[in-house]
Amino acid sequence: MDLEELRTFIVLAECKSFTKTAEIQHIVQSTVSNRIHSLEEYSGSQLVIRDKAGIVLTTEGSVFLDYAKRINELDKSALHEIHMLKNYSDRLNVGCAQWIFDYCAGDYIKIFSKTFDKIAINVTIAHSEEIILMLQDQIYDVAVMGYKVKAANLVNSPFLVSDIIFVGAAEQYRHLKKGIKKRELVDLPLIYSDIWENYLSEISENILSDKKIFKIHCNMLDVAKEFCIEGIGCCFFPEVAVKKEIKSGQLIQIPIEDLQIKHFQIYMVYNKYRLDSAALQCWFHTFPDLKPI
Repeated sequence: MDLEELRTFIVLAECKSFTKTAEIQHIVQSTVSNRIHSLEEYSGSQLVIRDKAGIVLTTEGSVFLDYAKRINELDKSALHEIHMLKNYSDRLNVGCAQWIFDYCAGDYIKIFSKTFDKIAINVTIAHSEEIILMLQDQIYDVAVMGYKVKAANLVNSPFLVSDIIFVGAAEQYRHLKKGIKKRELVDLPLIYSDIWENYLSEISENILSDKKIFKIHCNMLDVAKEFCIEGIGCCFFPEVAVKKEIKSGQLIQIPIEDLQIKHFQIYMVYNKYRLDSAALQCWFHTFPDLKPI
């Protein structure tokens, strides 16, 4: 098994075509087949199945894909670090969700970069699930997350607390500005994002269960917000994520009178084995309140 075989497998899993994989990687189709065959011999399992539509991953292939991506990321991370250290004294690898970067973490990173110009910064914007895997593989020095991550090599430090509020487009839902009852949620077009699963499962299970199909279902808060601004539906958000849009008048908060306010806790999650690094020591010097206890 080598890295080129893994990269070919990753591309094949994404485009589901031997022909397209060969075109993307600028190789002949027989090379794609040989590389996949080599990986199947190495793993001792069939990884893909050909069908009329292209290929599908086997159960073993899906598991193997997760590890292939992680190995590929480790390789890229190692090369980045080597190249960075040619010109900088240390590097800070940061993982963050897009909305958290946009509305709170980004300003901290910019301040740090201006303060310490000899420390390189590698910022990766990704889904929480991807960030957690990279944290466990010690690719990131710090990640900004919407929940604690439990692992032997990680330490969590509270960063920011934000109320979770229900919002809609100002033009369509101005008449609801005084508030609604929980039971009235079933009468509104709702937008689903992962905040429902992590913070609002009680509402989903007890109020909407089998009564309501979400109009829009997406896995990123930024995407959910775009639909919300267009007036397509209403959604719950951490207040910090929609503060600018409420101030500008694009969105309004719709109070839910009989719903207890829930809070969204954001954490700085650190790689415990990098706490003494020059980069993190400079980070804690700049932001002492973010140092884990």
